[in-house]
Amino acid sequence: MRTSVAACGAVVVAAGLIGAGLAGCSAKVETKVAKSVSAADLQTKLTEQLTEAGNAPESVNCKDELVGEVGKSTMCDVVFSDTNSVEATVTTTGVDESGISFDLSPSLTKEQLEKGVSGLTNATAVSCDSGLEGAIGETTTCEVTVDGVVSKRVAAIDGVNGLMMDLSVVPVVPKEQLGEILMQRLNADGTPAETVDCESDAIAKPGTSVECVAVTGDEKRGYDVSVTTVEGDNVGIDYSDSATP
Repeated sequence: MRTSVAACGAVVVAAGLIGAGLAGCSAKVETKVAKSVSAADLQTKLTEQLTEAGNAPESVNCKDELVGEVGKSTMCDVVFSDTNSVEATVTTTGVDESGISFDLSPSLTKEQLEKGVSGLTNATAVSCDSGLEGAIGETTTCEVTVDGVVSKRVAAIDGVNGLMMDLSVVPVVPKEQLGEILMQRLNADGTPAETVDCESDAIAKPGTSVECVAVTGDEKRGYDVSVTTVEGDNVGIDYSDSATP
């Protein structure tokens, strides 16, 4: 059983790269006395490292000095453009007479993510629930306004390389809309339902599955509703009986 529905807003999966790649995720700052690296010196080092990798930043702003003790860390905001910036966590990995070695890992603050989503979707307004850690599989929900239409998107980290992250922005089919479509299809297939409630929204991505419950009188019947295809503004949906109503 299959049907399709036009989701609220254009069903376009936006994807792009946030941040910038580096030849490596670690570096070393030479110091005369390896007790700490000042914020200014750290900013200079990161700027040089990114520029050498062909990704010169517009600005680097480190909040505090980096203490020369393994495990200590500080945060630096790295800006590449108005819609491309990351928060870099700089962590001390080694200390010797020649200086302090450190590793870099990326993340996105709420504001940085909103700007990134805006750049990928051409949205005039974006509001996300939170920022994202720079780890594959991290997700959060954003509300975007495109051409005057407000809709939900799920922002996800699909890959990480140095300070560069693969960010995808996937549309969401609201659970109310899923319920309406399932009810229409059930009625058309001769198993009419008075009401249908789905437990959650569905990410417009093949393989996504949501459980819904159809009610007719005192009888409840469960269904698994799955997204099968995403083509233009249409989301293809299959449904099948669920063991749990």
